[in-house]
Amino acid sequence: MPISCDSKPTCPVCGDNASWIIPFLDPETNKVVRRDNGYHWRLCQTCGNGYPSTEASLAEMQAYWNTNRVDETEALVTEDVWLSRLTASQAWAQRTYDFAAPFVKSDTRRFLDVACGLGETVALFQKQGWHAEGIDADPNTKVFHERLGIRTTIGQVENIDTLSRFDLVSIAHAIYFISEPRQFVKRIRELLDDGGLFLIVLSDLLSSLNTGCPGYVHTWYPTLGSLTYLLEQEGFKVLRCHRGNGSYMIMAQRGIPELHPAHPYRAYLAHLSQAWRYRLFGKPLLAASSLLKRLRKNLQ
Repeated sequence: MPISCDSKPTCPVCGDNASWIIPFLDPETNKVVRRDNGYHWRLCQTCGNGYPSTEASLAEMQAYWNTNRVDETEALVTEDVWLSRLTASQAWAQRTYDFAAPFVKSDTRRFLDVACGLGETVALFQKQGWHAEGIDADPNTKVFHERLGIRTTIGQVENIDTLSRFDLVSIAHAIYFISEPRQFVKRIRELLDDGGLFLIVLSDLLSSLNTGCPGYVHTWYPTLGSLTYLLEQEGFKVLRCHRGNGSYMIMAQRGIPELHPAHPYRAYLAHLSQAWRYRLFGKPLLAASSLLKRLRKNLQ
């Protein structure tokens, strides 16, 4: 569990310590709270990034994830979980390919998927003729990579020195678990050829349809504005941002960026209003959508 922090923490994206207090999921009570002492969350007044008062170490994060994995003795349950994840992975693999492939102009078509999970995105790019490989920190995923016949490495991209250069690097729904986001983006830039592309897929965390909020499982809490700020500060130009299926797909290119303001106050208001926005708008919309799906199913 996190420890208390007496000194005011600094933002891991921009290094500033001017911040607002924001709501978070308390790991001890499992309730959404807002406080400024002990373990708590802040929002940077410079870049709009959310971050905890005490950052969990890599060892602490690994221990946390290990306690949430299914035990090997529950093999049947584990297989059901993997099959469920596999279906979702295949859908996202196709979305990723359809969005990213048109941006790549290089004939070498070298692709790296960071936090590749079950490997479906790597497999799809490989099937399309790319030199594709993946990296994932979870050794439990290796057996699925072997089934697919794809090239993967178990580890963290920041600590692997044997990687080559790529035309496209992607990370999907995992950037919130990176311990040092600025160092991570720098590392991705090193792996890209001139004009190389970096695709980031992340949930629309502050949407009215989302009930989540930052908690101990996250190492930082990026918004579209703070992530764009980080990319531009580290030498990336954002080419396009697509919003759909409750997520953002951001395509950035290594090159000379155009610097844009992060609008942190907008993010602050979104954090403070998220709970009531969900109750007033999100919950009724989700209920209506669920009802329509049931009606369509019954009419088929």
